[in-house]
Amino acid sequence: MNIRATESLPAIDSVGATTLAGQLRCLLRADDTVLVGTGAGEPRLLIEALIEAATGLSGPIRVIQVMAGGLERLAQVSGPCLRLHAPVPGPLTRVAIAEGRAELLCLSMNELLESILCGKLRIDVVLAQGSRDTEQRALPGLIADVVIPAWEKARVRAIEINASLPRIMSEAGFNLAEADLVVECDYPPGELPREKEAGFSRRIAEWVVECVPDGATIEMGLGKALAGLPGALIGARRNLAMHTGLVGDWAMQLIEAGCVCRPIKGTAVALGATAMGTESFYRWADRNPLIAIADSRIAHDPEHLAAQQDFVAINAVLEVDLTGRGNSSVLGGVQVSGIGGGRDFARAGASACASIVVLPATTRSGASAIVPRVEFQTLPQDAITHVVTEFGVARIRGLSGAARARALVAIADPRHRAALLEALP
Repeated sequence: MNIRATESLPAIDSVGATTLAGQLRCLLRADDTVLVGTGAGEPRLLIEALIEAATGLSGPIRVIQVMAGGLERLAQVSGPCLRLHAPVPGPLTRVAIAEGRAELLCLSMNELLESILCGKLRIDVVLAQGSRDTEQRALPGLIADVVIPAWEKARVRAIEINASLPRIMSEAGFNLAEADLVVECDYPPGELPREKEAGFSRRIAEWVVECVPDGATIEMGLGKALAGLPGALIGARRNLAMHTGLVGDWAMQLIEAGCVCRPIKGTAVALGATAMGTESFYRWADRNPLIAIADSRIAHDPEHLAAQQDFVAINAVLEVDLTGRGNSSVLGGVQVSGIGGGRDFARAGASACASIVVLPATTRSGASAIVPRVEFQTLPQDAITHVVTEFGVARIRGLSGAARARALVAIADPRHRAALLEALP
């Protein structure tokens, strides 16, 4: 997932960039761990100040950013003074990891949250962004996930109050009286472009819809393989609610069509840990009572998710093997993505109504995406109940190993089925 950068950063009226870096340097200590807000909700002014401030410290700074925005500034400068650790790396972050300048943090969102809450992963400093709610409170803006819990644990708290952020309903928020540094700013958030449908994504969507009951609570990941799903759901399903990682353009489409209409939290029919999308989504989202965001203590808690009415997790993967394991992280030895919230949602779906993973039957090179053995296990066997390609659905929950393998071969590209059958034990 790559957030498109908008425009260059504006100057700060109240605090000059050099002064901001100086103030932040006074708050930092060598060997601090800094958690930075993620994606389209990253605090860009504070990031630039951190980069400048880190060069004047006597020891290295460890920075955790779940997912970089389109600028990926922290990946560009990651090195001896400031070292980036990323659970969901973008393109530049993947390069930095490959070059040994940054590190992949192999944790799901719930695992990252638990590490922060129990103190195993110490967070000393939080750099966040929010939208003003009252004089003493800021809404999370676009990002709640682990930023809110980390804020409560941190020694130093700094926040940008961005006047251009949509004001999205949330019980979570920032107490500005706790902030050590508050920066008023006004610049548009980065955009997450809409995924374009492909022929295979429309066929996949038709199969997925068969596995989603009316009245379900759905989680939807991202990716081209899922691009046809909103349109298919609108024509086939009613009375849905969303409890998902990212509320964006797909949620807007489903809500406007009346397909997602069942309240999940107060008046909200869609609840997420983050909110990202196009500029039209941001306009629609501002003060919209039909959507809300919550931090990871709710948004990524498998037990809470599984307790929702007919919870169905729907996520894209790169490959699935004949034992029923999924890989959404590594392909051809190249780190493509991290674990993120997908594993948390999949585990919840598998213990509730369904955990559906989707993928085109072949890779871009023409190789089979149904394989004898995955290159990297992102999702274990017990976290997947349905596998969907453009050739059908493999309902693998409760199947024996041999029956599971045969069901998966049946939805592989016909050109690869014979070779897969030969690979069966």
